[in-house]
Amino acid sequence: MDLDITDIGLKSLSNDELEEIVTIVDNKLELFLQNHKYWKLLTDFGVIVSLSQDSDNVLTLILDFDISGGLSSLHLDELQQEVYEYSQEALKEELLCRKNS
Repeated sequence: MDLDITDIGLKSLSNDELEEIVTIVDNKLELFLQNHKYWKLLTDFGVIVSLSQDSDNVLTLILDFDISGGLSSLHLDELQQEVYEYSQEALKEELLCRKNS
């Protein structure tokens, strides 16, 4: 997967702020999956989102997938890639909102 690093100029975030961001990204991912073209093929899904920040203020977004249903391995890979890309955009959007507020 491609790695896109963007410095938007935010300083260190508190643990509470990181948790708030995780909740927002998690909620957006759930809505994304519910509106996805493969939604009807999923029998169970779960995406655990975690976010950490190192001493240089670099954020690491980790997604842990637990998805089952009638998807081929190709469609499952496609869905995971789309979820990964969407979560990156949702994170970037939330960080920009925080910076601009």
